[in-house]
Amino acid sequence: MRTLSIDQYILGQHGDLLILNKPYDWPTTGRSLEDDDCVQFHLMKRFESMVWSIHQLDADTSGLCLFSLSKELVTHIQGVWSDAETIKEYYAVVWGEPTWDYIEELSPIGMIDERSLGVSRSGKAAHTKFEVIQRNSGFSLIRARILTGRTHQIRIHLSHLGYPLVGEEWYRKEPCTLHRRQALHASRIEFPASVDVDPNLLYAPIPPDLVVLAKKLGLSFPDQRTST
Repeated sequence: MRTLSIDQYILGQHGDLLILNKPYDWPTTGRSLEDDDCVQFHLMKRFESMVWSIHQLDADTSGLCLFSLSKELVTHIQGVWSDAETIKEYYAVVWGEPTWDYIEELSPIGMIDERSLGVSRSGKAAHTKFEVIQRNSGFSLIRARILTGRTHQIRIHLSHLGYPLVGEEWYRKEPCTLHRRQALHASRIEFPASVDVDPNLLYAPIPPDLVVLAKKLGLSFPDQRTST
């Protein structure tokens, strides 16, 4: 059994809403409520009650992840999750220097064989907005906003555009070993006014491993709270 000191990752609580900066290498949820190899289990242990996940992050994606102490709140937030007013923002460190400063990627995502996801004409609609923040010596820092929630959406869209994540194992011709995990961080969520939560709580600081990686590549993360 792995142990997780969960308190250090809790950014705040607003009523029944629990706001976490999820560490990488930890799944959001497990195979069952008794699966101790996930964040949800350790939150239930910490609060000694049922805790629901509102959305999922990949195990190796760090960042803002929301949980709830009430099922009603889960239903309410999931009801506005796909609204145009709901912003879900990520930072990504990628291979290559895009020729564009801003692009919207709309390629559908689905199964491309029995085991693999990718861009597929028969897949589900997927919409991601990408903005280049910095470029340096063959690498770039990108801000991504997702308007749909397909599995591995940002990873697949970046690979399809020709700029896979640093640390990408699946969606790159040769797995990247430059970083121990994909360089993707969920940094910010903004909800419409119908969700009663202090927006100042909905930021997740960049984790140390990505700060070190960016510095190594001559890149630096901007102040998250200046995002527009």
